[in-house]
Amino acid sequence: MIIKNIITIDHSLFPIPHLNQKYYPELKFFILMIMNLSSYFTLQRRYGRSINLERDFNDVSALNGYVLTDKSVETLKRILLGISGDNKYNCWTLTGVYGTGKSAFVHFLISLLANSKNKLKKKALGIANSSLNDDIILSNIPDDGMVRAIAVSQREAISLTIIRALINGLKDIGGKLSKEFISQLEDLEGRIKDNKTVQNTAIVSIIKDILLQTKKDIILVIDELGKNLEYAVYNQGAEDLYLLQQLAELEAIEGKRIYILGILHQAFTEYGQRLATIQRNEWSKITGRFEDIAFTESTGQMIKLISEAISPNIDNDLEKKIDRYSCYWYQKLESIFKLEKIEQSLIKNIYPLHPLSALILPVLCVKYAQNDRTLFTFITSDEPFSFKKFLEETVIKDDNLPTLKLDQIYDYFISSVGMGLTRVVNFQRWVEIYDLINDAKHLDEDSLRLLKAIGLLNLVSITGITRATRNLVAHSLCDGDDDDKFNYWQEKIDTLLRQGLITHRKQIDELRIWKGSDYNIDAQLESYLKQEQSSLAKLLSQLRPLKPIIAQRHSYQKGTLRYFERHYLDSSVDLTNLECEDNSADGWLGYWLGEEIPSSFPQKTVNGLPVIFIAANNLQVLRLQAQEFSALNRMNNEAKELQSDGVARKEVRYRLIEAQKALDDTLNSVFDFSRGECRCWIGGNLTKIDSVRELNSYLSVLCDETFSKSPILWNELINRRNLTSQGSKARRELITGMINHFSLPKFGFSGYGPEVTMYYSLLQETGIHRPISSAENTLKPSDSKDFALHTTPPLRRYYRFSGRRVGYLCADGWG
Repeated sequence: MIIKNIITIDHSLFPIPHLNQKYYPELKFFILMIMNLSSYFTLQRRYGRSINLERDFNDVSALNGYVLTDKSVETLKRILLGISGDNKYNCWTLTGVYGTGKSAFVHFLISLLANSKNKLKKKALGIANSSLNDDIILSNIPDDGMVRAIAVSQREAISLTIIRALINGLKDIGGKLSKEFISQLEDLEGRIKDNKTVQNTAIVSIIKDILLQTKKDIILVIDELGKNLEYAVYNQGAEDLYLLQQLAELEAIEGKRIYILGILHQAFTEYGQRLATIQRNEWSKITGRFEDIAFTESTGQMIKLISEAISPNIDNDLEKKIDRYSCYWYQKLESIFKLEKIEQSLIKNIYPLHPLSALILPVLCVKYAQNDRTLFTFITSDEPFSFKKFLEETVIKDDNLPTLKLDQIYDYFISSVGMGLTRVVNFQRWVEIYDLINDAKHLDEDSLRLLKAIGLLNLVSITGITRATRNLVAHSLCDGDDDDKFNYWQEKIDTLLRQGLITHRKQIDELRIWKGSDYNIDAQLESYLKQEQSSLAKLLSQLRPLKPIIAQRHSYQKGTLRYFERHYLDSSVDLTNLECEDNSADGWLGYWLGEEIPSSFPQKTVNGLPVIFIAANNLQVLRLQAQEFSALNRMNNEAKELQSDGVARKEVRYRLIEAQKALDDTLNSVFDFSRGECRCWIGGNLTKIDSVRELNSYLSVLCDETFSKSPILWNELINRRNLTSQGSKARRELITGMINHFSLPKFGFSGYGPEVTMYYSLLQETGIHRPISSAENTLKPSDSKDFALHTTPPLRRYYRFSGRRVGYLCADGWG
């Protein structure tokens, strides 16, 4: 009875898997039947979030569980030797893909560089002393600490990032002197944000004073330095980054100097690929001042980090099973593990992650990782198909030890990353593998699992030691030593081979799910780009035509919808002969895309409508993205090879979507008034505009001035450019009533039909048709008794009532 009740309880209610087998053998057996893996294995919190250098600046807990890998030790040694003067470099860039632990390493480094009283330094020294046997490294850690100027970059000028970093560093050391420097830096920061010019020499001068008066070295750390580089590219040049070169070349002052460490996700020069040749040469001069350190861990080291994230809470019986499990897999895959320097104990420590999954994951993440899709987000996140979800949802049954296999890793990457993969190299292979598996949905679940495992192995290695051999694929889907399962998967492989869904390259014993593509998209794209000679204005007019913009406030208050046509233009347009393409437009708004901005702009169009011009600087990136989008669009429509090459066709379309998004984002950014980089001419006068809302306000002001004598008519049946059939009928009935029954209230109409609403808005609200008053000048037939049409004699093109001008109603509409 007790056992029955326990079995029906949710297994998450059992906090302790250890039971006294002597007294409760049956109870233990049944609980094991229902316990899931998360009851035995937990994940370290440290690996559940990434390090933010500004947020975790003085957070001691951020060092919990930090592991010094071989790459970390090597990098630490190079930087500390540079600080001690034994290395010629005093500036470094740390380059690596997302999720390789760059920020965590830098946090450890700046903790070592804190002053001796700081708790961070004490904890970091403890980690260093327990992990390092290198006296050279330990002896080069400065005792008195440094000014730790740390900032996480935004898409902004490098000067702003450096100022913010210096403020953070000075706040950390405190004191009256720091407050004085902070005040100076905040003043410079405010001037830059107000778009006022701040010379680099002003920042360099303050840094010199900080070195001189604090008598401390400065370590300037910029995380996400790539955002500053992207900003510099957008602003077309190296001028903004020249400050980095000045600081890198700054001589020591009384033995104290500044050291710079930037964190990047790709090589420094990669960010400047779209600059002109002269500008790229300037970038190369800056790059030459930095020693680039590739921060990439080996597969074995990454697997070791995975093992550190998994914390087991198991009894002796389960531990013995895992020991046998690890021994079996080490023997089966010994050649691979020895190559990657992986010990049997490590296989045990990464359970319940399948050994082949652990081998594939680091390589997969290095090749295809995205900003928030890294190895440790897979391990610790709550996303579908993640390792954490696997622990929560998988139950240990009998003697079987379940493992997370390759097919679930495939599901995670596809469901979580999706279109983000369009930006990665070898995307064509992803596309074909995804398409083939997606087209095979009619197959049974095990066949799909097999296809996913083969697909992932194809992505990671074609001819390497982890290529998709028959045996390796079969082993990747087995939990352990199970000949029946192994033979089952071999039979499944034969079935897929017969169905033609996979191929077997016998020469190298490799199963392959993808056939590849002979169409070189990058080469063809380059060819199309060379053919593109159209101006930016013409390209954007074809690719991203502009819709009219409504004068919202004016339209709402006056009842008449008024709008401005919008156009891209350059020097090929005759500004003295501007006119709207649509005769019903109420104004003209142009975006200037020429190389040089004219000295003056016209006040109005040739027919007197209001005109607005908007011009922006730094159009180079916009031009390049428009050309790329145009080239991809032409390739998609013209390349005959794509008709028979489904893989290449799919990738071109994906690239087209990404190029369109990038173009739209840049277009919005270039003409974003809040950036303070746009200039606007209204009525020929240069006018300061700070937001789109302010621009909309000016549209309404221009309409107020231009159409000041237009009537206010709140009736959509009348106040429109093209009359509807319903409006035409109502107009006809209103004219008939006006002729035959003008002396009657509402011309004798009843109800709320369209002719009645037209009467209310046109004749009653304007006061044209109202009761007779002897004091008024009226025009009425002799038999009129109560109501009359009131006008100023004689009848003219416009009736004037209450200071308003109202067009007369005629058979053809408003006159």
